[in-house]
Amino acid sequence: MTKKEMIIEAIESLGYKPKVDDDGDICVRYQMKTIFFLTGTDEEQYVSAVLPQFAEVQEGEETITLAVCNKVSREVKLAKVYIDQTLKSVSANCEFFYTDMESLSCNVECALNILGMARSTYYQAKAELSNF
Repeated sequence: MTKKEMIIEAIESLGYKPKVDDDGDICVRYQMKTIFFLTGTDEEQYVSAVLPQFAEVQEGEETITLAVCNKVSREVKLAKVYIDQTLKSVSANCEFFYTDMESLSCNVECALNILGMARSTYYQAKAELSNF
C-alpha cells in the first residue's frame, strides 16, 4: 500500500471523505475548511498537513498578524502558523513522522485537531491583541 493510500484509509476511518486534487495532494473538509495532506515521497515516513489561507491579512495589520502567528505557534504545540509570501493570508501546518498504519491513523487525527485548534486560537489571539 502506498503512503497516499494509507493516508486516505486513515482519513476514511475517521468518517471523512478525502479527495485527491489535481496536484496529487489529499484534501479533506474539516470544520468547514479544506485541509491538505502533502505526502512527498513514498520512501520517507513523513507527512505535512496544511490549512491554507484560513485568514486574510488586512492592509496595515501585517505587524499585529505576525505577532498573532508567533503567539499561536508558541501556544499550539506541533503547529506552525505563518503569513504567506504575499503578506495577504495566514496559513497553518502540522508535520509528523509515523512508523506504521496505527501511528499514521493516530497522527492524522491529531493533525486535524491541531489545525482546528490553531485556527480557533488564532482568531482568539487576534481579538485579544487587537484590543491593545
